[in-house]
Amino acid sequence: MSKSLQSFNGKVRSLKTHIQLADVAFTRINHICSRKRGNGKSIGETLGTSTAKHPQLNEPNESIEINKVFTTSRIKINEQALIELYAFFADYLSSVIREMENINPNRILGVVPPDSPTELSFKDVFILGNYNAILDEIAKRVFRSLEDERSTPKLLKKFVKSMKLNVPVNIRENALVYLEIRHLIIHNNSKADAKFNALNNRGLVGVNVRNKKVLINYALSNAAIDAVTDLCQSIDGELIRLGLI
Repeated sequence: MSKSLQSFNGKVRSLKTHIQLADVAFTRINHICSRKRGNGKSIGETLGTSTAKHPQLNEPNESIEINKVFTTSRIKINEQALIELYAFFADYLSSVIREMENINPNRILGVVPPDSPTELSFKDVFILGNYNAILDEIAKRVFRSLEDERSTPKLLKKFVKSMKLNVPVNIRENALVYLEIRHLIIHNNSKADAKFNALNNRGLVGVNVRNKKVLINYALSNAAIDAVTDLCQSIDGELIRLGLI
């Protein structure tokens, strides 16, 4: 296992702990509010806090408000988890490119588009100061050239193809479905678009037929983490098998 994968796994463990704890906490406090609904208090007061400290919880402790507050919060927690997961994946790729430089620096040039600048100026070298800092900078630039594809499927396909990695298609396709959700959350109000529907042609991810929004919940976040972990482990195993890290 590479250091990059070890770091990824550590981040994923923390994220899983966070979403599991949040899921249990929301379930318990939702139950408390529901059991005491119609008590003439606000949601905050029902949970033992004051409206001065938590003014946004000054909603009546009634069924409609309880459902609205808890549903919105659950979605937001899991949206953030999916966004973080994408960042962990990007960090893994960037970091493993840096690890590859220690074995065969020239090999990573295969992922750089022909029209991308690959030179460091004298000034750049002087500022960086040493060989390791130069390798760090090159790894960042190589990863940025992948990001310039502005498409996670293209980015991944280019990396896998240029490194000649044998990553099972189902592992790659499953992870891509979940990784694409980050784009929908940030740029499309969580609504499935044509590109996502094409990736999700096997129905891995549920979509609300009425508003076209992805059904974002704990089960989705958990499945996404597992799928992206499988992808990173597969990539890592191939890089080690080929002696690239």
